[in-house]
Amino acid sequence: MKNAALLSLALCASPLVACSEPGDPLFGGEAAGGQGSDGGSPSNGGSAGDGGNGTGGESAAGGSTPESIDPIAVGNAWTYDVEELGSFPLCPSGSHTAETLAESRLDGKTAYEVTSLCANAASSFYAVDGDVVQVNYLGTWILALDAPVEEGHTWSNGTSTFTWHDEGSVTVGAGTFDDCWRATQNVSYEAYTIFCRGVGPVHWRSVDLSGNGFDAVLTAKNF
Repeated sequence: MKNAALLSLALCASPLVACSEPGDPLFGGEAAGGQGSDGGSPSNGGSAGDGGNGTGGESAAGGSTPESIDPIAVGNAWTYDVEELGSFPLCPSGSHTAETLAESRLDGKTAYEVTSLCANAASSFYAVDGDVVQVNYLGTWILALDAPVEEGHTWSNGTSTFTWHDEGSVTVGAGTFDDCWRATQNVSYEAYTIFCRGVGPVHWRSVDLSGNGFDAVLTAKNF
């Protein structure tokens, strides 16, 4: 278990971040890929048109739209004011931009390569089907965000659970946005991401019981 591994899977589900691995604490403590977590967890009955196993083909209507809860599209970029909390060198303080670089085929799905808002983290690959987002970990598609986006809806990545909570209208440096939702990881420490429809993640916060983590607030976007 890594001391600095503080990002939730909900965080890694955004178009922005690849700051930790499914084996880290905020992924539930065990490597999701190693446990055979398959993206289409029991809680969601299958997602992204994959028959429930997270590894099949996409649905005919797959992909994000401009009004998706997490609109991942090539060229979209998000800039954040990042604050490192305690000791988390993977995600240092400063202004950092995450961008969707390219689209390709990966393990049976259309995948989008996205750089991280964490300056010292690598890119990740995401598959999107409406409001459902999966992240690729060692060749396995793991469920990150699930639909429907409504109060109390809970889903699982195979090792940890997450719940949507209605945030209404949210104001950050980039502006005021409506139809915002908090994806909260159901753990004993603080780990959540606030998404606004048509915008994506506007506020990340993840801090463990020792006070180590990061806080990132959206200051600008290019779409």
